[in-house]
Amino acid sequence: MNDKGQIIITELLFYILLSVIILSVIIYATETINDYQVTGINHRQLNKLLEDNLLTLTKTSGKPENWEKINTNKIETIGLKQTKTDMLDYDKIMRLKDSPQLLENHFSDGVSYVLMLYPKNNPNKREVIAQRGTFNNRKQIRAKNRTVIIDYKLKSTFLKNNESCPYEHDDKWSCITINVNENILSNTKYYLLSDSNIEYILSNTYSDNITGQTQKTCINSQIMQLIKNDNQTIHVHTKSDTNNTYLVRDANNRERFIESVIKPEIYVLKLIIAV
Repeated sequence: MNDKGQIIITELLFYILLSVIILSVIIYATETINDYQVTGINHRQLNKLLEDNLLTLTKTSGKPENWEKINTNKIETIGLKQTKTDMLDYDKIMRLKDSPQLLENHFSDGVSYVLMLYPKNNPNKREVIAQRGTFNNRKQIRAKNRTVIIDYKLKSTFLKNNESCPYEHDDKWSCITINVNENILSNTKYYLLSDSNIEYILSNTYSDNITGQTQKTCINSQIMQLIKNDNQTIHVHTKSDTNNTYLVRDANNRERFIESVIKPEIYVLKLIIAV
């Protein structure tokens, strides 16, 4: 009886142990399948979240369209596109950089993100526009890029033979007329910009003129010398032949971006998100 009892107990323990092992395997397999299914859903959701937000940032101007100029509590969504073109608005980018929390409404709690901008030909020159959280110990991280061009709000006029010239210049010259005064010059800088060296003449209605050669120059000081009354007419003459030549008006002190008028720099806007 004792031997039979021991055998029964041993077999019972064996069956219990086997049942525990089988049950553990089933539970592990079930959890693994569930984790895989949840992870698959999160992958899709994360990719869609990334794509939708990058699309909103680069293809819309935000709501309202002038959000960069209004109070934070009146802003619904953030879009960086310039209203009338496909370029990104420099003022919108700077507003978001100054107030990075504005982007938080685009993402649910628990999502970390970083939005950065850098020249396409210089990826090491990265500038963070907005960021929340860290990427340490994150299970899922996604990133997407968009190539963009930035509008720096520099008003430019392409100089061509489309105006009458008091000097009766031939077709090798391009001439334009502007009306200025001291108040305008105190708030706006005028530049002559060309893709190669050009001759230029600045003249007023009193037959005074100033001549020079340049590829890029601020002409405010020369214009000041020619002002004789409160609203002075200035003629700008450039011997540019086939060169691309512009008169650029800068009311925002953005001289470092002047060359973008002739050759816009291509940037990369990169968004990284993680959960």
